[in-house]
Amino acid sequence: MTTSNITEYTNTRVLISKIPEGVAPNKDHFKTITVTETKPVLEEGSVFIKNVIFSLDPYIRHEFLPGTTQTPVIGFGIAKVLQSSNASFPVGSTFFGNLPWETYTTLSATALALVVPLQLDSELPLSVYNGVLGTSGFTVWDSLRRVADLKAGETIYISSAAGTLGQVAGQLAKRKGLRVIGSAGSDEKVAFLTSTLGFDAAFNYKTQDPRSALTSAVGPAGLDIYYDLVFDSTLETVLDILNPHGRIISVGIVAAHQGQAVAAPKNLINILMKQLRFEGYTVYENFDQWGLFCEEMTPLVKSGEIKYAETVVEGGVDVVVETYLNVMKGVYKGKVSVLTGAADL
Repeated sequence: MTTSNITEYTNTRVLISKIPEGVAPNKDHFKTITVTETKPVLEEGSVFIKNVIFSLDPYIRHEFLPGTTQTPVIGFGIAKVLQSSNASFPVGSTFFGNLPWETYTTLSATALALVVPLQLDSELPLSVYNGVLGTSGFTVWDSLRRVADLKAGETIYISSAAGTLGQVAGQLAKRKGLRVIGSAGSDEKVAFLTSTLGFDAAFNYKTQDPRSALTSAVGPAGLDIYYDLVFDSTLETVLDILNPHGRIISVGIVAAHQGQAVAAPKNLINILMKQLRFEGYTVYENFDQWGLFCEEMTPLVKSGEIKYAETVVEGGVDVVVETYLNVMKGVYKGKVSVLTGAADL
């Protein structure tokens, strides 16, 4: 879209039509509309952008505003600047951050303070900046460094291991010399973990009893670290089998996003008795190490040393809802993105 000679434009956006309460989202919770809007007159420090690619993550659900029926959906994505009154974001520049599910957006100077400018590598697909080299990859890289205290020879278990975070966590742990165990929801994903990503062991939590499968995979050496992306009843099992001074890093709540019961372990006393460390991590306050992350991870991704699986769906904003609902059903493997504007870059 050329913005210099137009006064109006067509914008497609996704709204919440019904707040999911205690259930996984379905199509009745969303409404996709197309409207004609007037070209904005930018305030000082603001920009007008094209949203080029959306990151479809379970936690989008928790951006919904309670008690409203016309709430914009907000999630991570990448945008290109079409008009600018902000010297830090010139026309043609790209960044990632929290973006509404719509074709075009105007962001204020305040909103821009929360986004991260991107330096795209022409040898890599744009989608990697939504996944392994984006917020997902950074979340894993930073949480392992800040919280996990990885030590060679230890054993780490990763739940939801075939997703983007799990894939990266397993590979980074292997690079540090740990024994890596993962779980996933299909035999295909389990095979991917062991055959492609090099996990030492993996199991299908849908067809195997998680307690028995994990206990068997861990073996007599016991478990040292749990990288928890689900926050379900598995936590109780882990508290029983963790070695003294073990660590739990809680990073995701897939169970809650899917309308399932979240963890309510009855054996929390093990945290005291085993002197365990149990810490939560969210990425939002920790972008101070973004530059170092890019320096370390980009060469590993380009060389193929860090592998990844992803699904990129091409289309307009009108395909976002259906794709998101498939994410919630576990249809895809790895990071899922909707690419709406590859030709715009």
